[in-house]
Amino acid sequence: MPHFELAILLIFMAAVIRGYTGFGFAAIAISGLSFIWPAKVSVPVILMLDLICSIGLIRKAWRYANIDLLKQLSIGAFIGIPIGLVILIKVPDQLLKLSVSLSVLAMSLWLLKTHSTHLPPNKWLTRMIGSISGGFTAAASIGGLPVVCYLLLTPYIAQVQRATLVLFLSATDLASVVLMVMNNLINISLWLPTLILLGPAFIGAMIGQWLFHRNPPKSFRHIALPVLISLSALSLYFNLPIVY
Repeated sequence: MPHFELAILLIFMAAVIRGYTGFGFAAIAISGLSFIWPAKVSVPVILMLDLICSIGLIRKAWRYANIDLLKQLSIGAFIGIPIGLVILIKVPDQLLKLSVSLSVLAMSLWLLKTHSTHLPPNKWLTRMIGSISGGFTAAASIGGLPVVCYLLLTPYIAQVQRATLVLFLSATDLASVVLMVMNNLINISLWLPTLILLGPAFIGAMIGQWLFHRNPPKSFRHIALPVLISLSALSLYFNLPIVY
């Protein structure tokens, strides 16, 4: 696989942000890796890395997560994941990369501008967001962003949001990886790059988690979003000529 040194840097940077904020790993990684690898390679690799690196975050996340919110999101996600898998299989790589860039850029800009309005918890709306997130996870490994957009409208504090995200994304990553293995999208050729990238991903996640416990953020908006916007805008710029 070409430009592996760039992939290592991107994965490390994305893992630090994920460890600190609870989200952003997949979106940052896919926005960067879209420059160098096909989506059908980068999406499974990112999901496997995200799943493995989240193991160290799960134990502490259980202490602060909102279990009812997690349950409602998960119910929706397991409806959306099979749909997202079909999109990954059927949609051409160039069009999928363009769609991912547009989606990440649009949601990141929305997150940058929006402010919490303390939206009352709603079971059916939560399930719908979970379904959208599940579809985005399987198709493009960016399922965290729709949930973050939703959580910012709720009264949950940043610590609860982060913990719930960690558990939810771990569950959807696991379900997506299992389905990909069953559909032969993950095979032995993807394990080598995954194992090589596991080192920088794990170290980055641990550094991010250490920073979080040392100095918890009041909001993750100003940490992950500038990186997401920059990478998605660059990816969009480089992929637009390919479509035409």
